[in-house]
Amino acid sequence: MRALISAAAAVLLALPAGASDFGRAAIGTSGSEFLLMDTSARGIAMGGAYSVATNDASSLYWNPAGLSQVPRFSATFLHSQYVAGVTYNAASIAKRVNDSSVLAFGVRYLDIGAITRTDSNNLDRGQFHPRSYLAELGWGQAIYDLSDSEVDVAMGVTVKYLYTDLSERAHGYGGDFGIHSRFYGTTHTYDISMALQNLGVGQKFNKVRDTLPTRLRFGGGVRPIKPLLLTIEAVAPINNAPYGAAGMEYTADIQKNMQGAVRAGLNSMTYDSLGLTSILTFGFGLKVTDLSFDYAFVPGGELGEQIHRVSISFNLPAKISRR
Repeated sequence: MRALISAAAAVLLALPAGASDFGRAAIGTSGSEFLLMDTSARGIAMGGAYSVATNDASSLYWNPAGLSQVPRFSATFLHSQYVAGVTYNAASIAKRVNDSSVLAFGVRYLDIGAITRTDSNNLDRGQFHPRSYLAELGWGQAIYDLSDSEVDVAMGVTVKYLYTDLSERAHGYGGDFGIHSRFYGTTHTYDISMALQNLGVGQKFNKVRDTLPTRLRFGGGVRPIKPLLLTIEAVAPINNAPYGAAGMEYTADIQKNMQGAVRAGLNSMTYDSLGLTSILTFGFGLKVTDLSFDYAFVPGGELGEQIHRVSISFNLPAKISRR
């Protein structure tokens, strides 16, 4: 616990901070904002307080240390429909390569839709179609040298290439780093995680290279009873003020080889801009054998529209039981 807090403090101190970074005045000062668009309807329904709970191929986005919990093979796909016809899709796969390591690959695609181009005289000059693409490669590793009967420790890294086609084209490079610890020495097991996201070289349009939307996530999770998972998370983004999130998930057996889950969450990031109703999230999940279907509903607040996210995942269990 102390090691994670110290690491988080050291990372924040090491980040190159401008005069307005990590505050409301920093909104709009970074580029490649699509890197912050969540994947996995399960995590979205829990308010985004998910970097401590992620355990499948979507860990590429939330926290690469979560890849270490993939038993054999995992594949996920997400589709999101945003306001004004904007669509967002993400897919990832993860494969265990040995007893301690998992390799993963993912892609993301943002489609803004057709936009009319006008000149300085407000004359129609046709349309252009903004799109953004991302490819990423991740590695999750159980750290046995730091683990014992009371704690399991895992680390992970992700490298990513991003490309955007606006009226001009640009590309950039980035990476993530994550740590996850699970503690067994109390009545209930609990988890603590830290993830540092979007470090690297931003995209350059014309003569200006944008800053990547770097952020630090610090989360905790506990199961007070076996079916109930509670999570909490603090997020410090370089292009906004710090905010918090909390989530819950209750899972129940419906019949043999079938489970259902209900989820809810809070996320304060949009409270100032979109109002109180925008911070609430809801969702549910259905798992049949190794296939899972998850849905998340996010109110649009003052935008007046609701946002729906759907994801499908396939997770092969381990051949032998793992702790």
